[in-house]
Amino acid sequence: MKILIIEDTEMHMQSARDQFMDHTLEIVPAYEAAEICLQQNTYDVVLSDLMMPQGGNNVMGPKGMRYIFDLLPYGFPLILLAAKKNTSYIALVTDVNHHDHPMSACIDPLSSAYWNEEDSPSSLLRINNSRVGIFHASFLPDGRKDWNKVLEVLLK
Repeated sequence: MKILIIEDTEMHMQSARDQFMDHTLEIVPAYEAAEICLQQNTYDVVLSDLMMPQGGNNVMGPKGMRYIFDLLPYGFPLILLAAKKNTSYIALVTDVNHHDHPMSACIDPLSSAYWNEEDSPSSLLRINNSRVGIFHASFLPDGRKDWNKVLEVLLK
């Protein structure tokens, strides 16, 4: 499968490289690069982090930059852009604890507050022709995201 991972944390990027060696994998660390990839390419799977570094003026004009914090929830518009492109399988996968950021807490009604093998399939949505999941990440023993578990839920 052709997979796009949108992730800004190196250990989670490496986790994707390790888990998806048998697939065609592209990893980008920020909104602007992901937007270009989604506009210029097609993917079977798009897996995106929720929170990413602020973009440049291509994302936000000078007036808007005053409202920018260190990280923004760019994952939401990116998964919608992937759905607009009819990507078959899409997931938003956050490692932010719902007690640590309000945007992560907003995911709780869409998914379980923590990764849950039984509840995760009930978190799936259909947008256009895409199967979309919004998840709090499952983790490997070393603390890296378990991207493969997310993909397994999407493919069921």
